[in-house]
Amino acid sequence: MKRGETPPDATRQRYETLAGLVDGGVVEVAADGRVAGVDEAFVETTGPPAEEPVGEPLAALFDDGERVERALDDLGASDETLTVTIADAGGEPTPFELQLRGVGAGGEAGAVGVLAPVESERAERDRTLERRAHQQRVVADLGQRALETDDLDKLMVEATRRVADVLDNEYSKVLDLDAADGELVLREGAGWGDDAVGAATVDADAERSQAGYTLQTEGPVVVEDFRTEDRFDAPALLVNNGAQSGISTIIGSVENPWGILETHDTVVQEFSAEDVDFVQSVANVLADAIERERYDAEREQLVAELAASNERLEQFAYAASHDLQEPLRMVSSYLSLIEDRYADAFDEDGREFLAYAVDGADRMQEMIDALLEYSRVDRDTEFERVDLDEVFADVCRDFEVKIEEADATVVAESLPVVWGDEDQLRQVFGNLVSNAIEYSDGAPTVRVSAERDDDAWVVAVSDDGIGIDPEHADRIFEVFQRLHTHDEHSGTGVGLALVQRIVERHGGDVWVESEPGEGATFYFSIPDENQRDD
Repeated sequence: MKRGETPPDATRQRYETLAGLVDGGVVEVAADGRVAGVDEAFVETTGPPAEEPVGEPLAALFDDGERVERALDDLGASDETLTVTIADAGGEPTPFELQLRGVGAGGEAGAVGVLAPVESERAERDRTLERRAHQQRVVADLGQRALETDDLDKLMVEATRRVADVLDNEYSKVLDLDAADGELVLREGAGWGDDAVGAATVDADAERSQAGYTLQTEGPVVVEDFRTEDRFDAPALLVNNGAQSGISTIIGSVENPWGILETHDTVVQEFSAEDVDFVQSVANVLADAIERERYDAEREQLVAELAASNERLEQFAYAASHDLQEPLRMVSSYLSLIEDRYADAFDEDGREFLAYAVDGADRMQEMIDALLEYSRVDRDTEFERVDLDEVFADVCRDFEVKIEEADATVVAESLPVVWGDEDQLRQVFGNLVSNAIEYSDGAPTVRVSAERDDDAWVVAVSDDGIGIDPEHADRIFEVFQRLHTHDEHSGTGVGLALVQRIVERHGGDVWVESEPGEGATFYFSIPDENQRDD
């Protein structure tokens, strides 16, 4: 039978049936073992033959022809199946399964052969790798979605759908643990009716449900057949929906579980280690997303508490500016009157005591003013482009008298344009330059520079003054923390704390590098003008 010819009546029905059911092709064999005909599928599988196969011995088509010859010689009423090798359409030797069945009778007896592809270990391995790669891509995609969305329920819906699709399972669900009621609620799922989501529950007892057992188990729990399961009972939710097998794992940990991720199918099946790892990986993605949501909620609460604290601080500042300053001004006024009118009536000790009282009142006023500045750092002012060159020039003009009196040299390299509050940045430079002049021996030199660091600038203010013991490097940024007496160096003890709070408001950090007697360099970082949050 050549291509397109009709096979003998004795084999027509068998031939047509086989030809329509197989992928590899059908070959008809005459009584003498020669090819009587092949179908189109055979040609497509093995490629166009170099010579017409009809009339050629069947054994000649295969690399292991002797085995084919023996099979034909021994062929009886039953099928003979053997694995053979033949070049495929690409010319590569490929294993096929050849099933031979005798047809006809007497001298007309021949055979029909069905050629079918043989699944090689390599093909199986390739499929396993592709399945694993697909699972990993799904996990990566869900992980990315978890980072991009703040809708946890939407993420759970997507996760359960993807789990069911990848494993070709009927059901998948996220169970939310209600520890107080001892049950788990079907939070989201795939394959469930709308009436089940948000309403259906599963017992959290380890003996009465797979989910309850899972809550007490490290790692995923796999069920291949609920009918033979003896660790726990199949819950009604699964039994009523025909579930036969499945995988479940904790979202979170045994010590701190949030819930359960489950997937089930309506047929008995074995799940591979890759399938189990896949479900666990998806549960890990959900656990991370839930933890981030909890963290964000806690952070929002802390921000709200901080805002309330700042509001109370503002109220304190208001009270300080009105309720405290008014009696302090009265004390200062009367001390001044006493000093003006009656100073001559005091002896030397009296005048000294009066001077102490006046000085104390003045310093108290300075401290209150400094606290007011500190409390108002977070006031609601808009950030804008700030040219630090211009800001520093203003500071130098403001401190012109102090610079001249100290015979100080203040120099600066080119400074950048940043994004911030101009008035507050002027305070930062002012406090750092003032300290550099104050804490010096002789005529001080102050140098200001800036270097780029990724998306920010780091500004340095250096001096050649008395220096700071590294042991006190953090302490100096605390409110009212002074390393020297007021007689040694003036100041309120708030200046560096104010610098730190302003820099932190701008999203930066401040620190100092110094050794006693070797000067000090104060650094503060601040975002570039192009890194602002619009």
